[in-house]
Amino acid sequence: MKKIETPIKDLIILQREIRYDERGSVTRLYGKNELIQVGHPIEIASLIHSTNPLAGTLRGIHFQNAPFKETKVISCTKGSIWDVGIDLRRESPTRFQWFGLELTPTNGFSLLVPEGFGHGFITLKPESTALYAISAPHSLAHENGVRFDDPLIGIKWPHKIFKIAARDLSWPYLEEN
Repeated sequence: MKKIETPIKDLIILQREIRYDERGSVTRLYGKNELIQVGHPIEIASLIHSTNPLAGTLRGIHFQNAPFKETKVISCTKGSIWDVGIDLRRESPTRFQWFGLELTPTNGFSLLVPEGFGHGFITLKPESTALYAISAPHSLAHENGVRFDDPLIGIKWPHKIFKIAARDLSWPYLEEN
């Protein structure tokens, strides 16, 4: 596994090795030892598998509050998604900055979204699936989010949004303070 820095401190791209042979391909979506080797060890509390029949399906922007803050490693296992991490850390010099990256089963990229970041994605192809490895248990009482179209963040989504949950439309807009 190779670590690729992004312009935002602690938000990193993981490039996995994909091996091909006459049967197809195989890749390790999560490897504890590999993450230790690239300096980002995380224990996995849960795996989330997201299926999305329609291109233009937006999920996010989500995070959990303390004491259930979470680190996520996101991979695409079918189709194509454009994955985004947003720095929401109060004392960060890159607060409210975002970085997006296309994830596919064949490009070998995963995005590691650390604690203190919001996360979301939009599907670029129909029948896209995402797999999240998450470091903290899910807590309904600690779920949180921000609007996908918050002008303070200014995400440039690369696909028209056709499907979004009512909950994601109800998240608040951020404030500078």
